[in-house]
Amino acid sequence: MEENKVITMLDEDGEKVDFEIIEIIELDENKYALLAPIGEEDDAFVYKIELVDDKEQYITVEDEEEFAKVLEEYESTFEE
Repeated sequence: MEENKVITMLDEDGEKVDFEIIEIIELDENKYALLAPIGEEDDAFVYKIELVDDKEQYITVEDEEEFAKVLEEYESTFEE
């Protein structure tokens, strides 16, 4: 079984939170990450990955339509 990558991010209070990268999704020339907090795998968040100064930045996807498109693309991988 493949082990997923873990990244650490800061929450709104400045506390470190470890996230498991569930899936990287490429959609409409953009790259997205589906992340789940370690220990809370029932929760998942979608982040848009942008390159800033050659470093990946994870930007929260707040637009409901964009969020839905990413989830739809993720779910379609199970239908293949």
